[in-house]
Amino acid sequence: MVRGTGEARALPDLASLRVEVTADHKSQDEAYDARADLAAKVDVVFSEHASAIARTTVASLWVQPRTRWHRGEDIRTGWRASRTTFVDVVVLDALGVIMSDVVAAGASVTGPNWSMASTNIAYDLARRAAAEDARHRAISYSETLGLSLGDVAWVAEPGLRSGTPSVTPSPVAMRAEMAPPPETELLEDLTPSEMTVEVSVEVGFRIS
Repeated sequence: MVRGTGEARALPDLASLRVEVTADHKSQDEAYDARADLAAKVDVVFSEHASAIARTTVASLWVQPRTRWHRGEDIRTGWRASRTTFVDVVVLDALGVIMSDVVAAGASVTGPNWSMASTNIAYDLARRAAAEDARHRAISYSETLGLSLGDVAWVAEPGLRSGTPSVTPSPVAMRAEMAPPPETELLEDLTPSEMTVEVSVEVGFRIS
């Protein structure tokens, strides 16, 4: 049994965003209704860019009281309602526009977090490199030990992971109360770096 390792580099093809809508009001119902209105506007943005978005997942919905400390006790000052959604963008050219439109709709957005889809060619390239390394190691051992290398008996992939970019870009945080930068500047900030896929494979060869 030998273990081979391999890696490949490629640009990420998936960007994940965290989109949050938050509303503050004096009453619980007002906060809930205001959040629902903001969420509806953000959902319109998601619909308009549906061809560029692979998935939207609502991660949390909550309404909670707001308080302040006054003379040794908490005094309720109002209510806050929020919704957090994770968005997977697969058409990266549309990423800057999506982020700007979400902010214009009244939400805050944090990201992107870069990753690779499981169908990225880098995974296959890394697997091929690992398999070649495993066979090379097996041949080296068998020739040195005077053995005859036979067929492959089994294969296992104990290690597969996507590494971080060689230069990690700083996530961009945008909020509704702040004017977003010009689109050209935003897109420049969103240029991803290459990521590394690392693979290890265990191969059992028959010997004689």
